[in-house]
Amino acid sequence: MKVTFIDHSGYLVELEKTVLLFDYEKGTIPEISGKKWYVFVSHFHQDHYNPKIFDLRKRGYDVTFIISKDVKKYRKRTLREPYELVNWNESYQIGEISVDTYESTDEGCAFLVRAEGRDIYHAGDLHWWHWIGEPEEENAAMKTGFIRQIDKMEDRNMDLAFMLLDPRQEGAYAWGMNYFMEHTKARIVFPMHMWGDYALCDAYLQTEAGKKYEKRFHKISHEGETFEIPDIK
Repeated sequence: MKVTFIDHSGYLVELEKTVLLFDYEKGTIPEISGKKWYVFVSHFHQDHYNPKIFDLRKRGYDVTFIISKDVKKYRKRTLREPYELVNWNESYQIGEISVDTYESTDEGCAFLVRAEGRDIYHAGDLHWWHWIGEPEEENAAMKTGFIRQIDKMEDRNMDLAFMLLDPRQEGAYAWGMNYFMEHTKARIVFPMHMWGDYALCDAYLQTEAGKKYEKRFHKISHEGETFEIPDIK
């Protein structure tokens, strides 16, 4: 697998015959022809969805768009047919891939995709959203909702995962990442949603939990960075 960090939560995964593009907001999308493209939108927030994704068809690519249903509710005028509309907590067979969705603790869904024998997870905004100063009952509800969804994945062997580290959460920024690491079998995990604060990767790796998971956590340093992931299949 080849992984390209595009920007923010936008990642591209290139397999032998398949390209998966998740939550494009901005940045350069690599030119990859001769492969089947699946483009995912986890929810309607502007840092996870840019209608420019539909311009990929102008490149002549064979593209299937997999769109969370809330995007149609809030951004219907920006959508371009055809596309596959998905709900959370459902399973789908779409072309040559299978997709399981999980309910976000914010909007929309997270995706667990099986493509060419590999399992790839993108969290969207499914995260342990703990905000300093917010009512404790709201923070508690976020924790409960997050744990409920992650625990559903506990027995899944994931080759690759994209999970949040959000510096705006201050001391709680890694709670979601740590729980995900502890309770899933994700082999390689990339961070996202860092708002350009890439130093957070090194800061995380200096924490007690980060040191524990350093062999699985793959830090990023800049937009457009690419990585070759060893094939263990």
